[in-house]
Amino acid sequence: MQEAVLETIREHDMIHAGEAIAVACSGGADSTALLLLLRELSEPLGCVLSVAHLNHALRGGESDADEEFVRQLAQRLGLACFVERADPGRIVRQPGRNLEAAARAVRMEFFAALIKARKADGVALAHTADDQAETVLQRLLRGAGLRG
Repeated sequence: MQEAVLETIREHDMIHAGEAIAVACSGGADSTALLLLLRELSEPLGCVLSVAHLNHALRGGESDADEEFVRQLAQRLGLACFVERADPGRIVRQPGRNLEAAARAVRMEFFAALIKARKADGVALAHTADDQAETVLQRLLRGAGLRG
């Protein structure tokens, strides 16, 4: 799997030697797997990794436990860890967006701020194949047709 991922990264010119890449890690299986995989590939890629975690604070103690897990994992891997806590009220009050879309927008702002502050040149995000299926299903439920 490592070779296939390394080949894909190189083929699509995704990560360049010398770049600082923040790996977005929620603490879930997908993002943790991405972090561990990129940690193994960081030397052949010649990049410097860090970890980025946004605590949405929407699930109380569970959100805090995810944050602590990510902090400890980054420490065990010897990586810098950037953590920010979101205002859950801000996420919930975003007009025209469901909770998941609003939380995603806040995460993207956090990642953009890391890049703007020069803490990272780019951010690696885990994305599973069924994420797209979920998006299509949400749009169909919202009333979009085939073109939507």
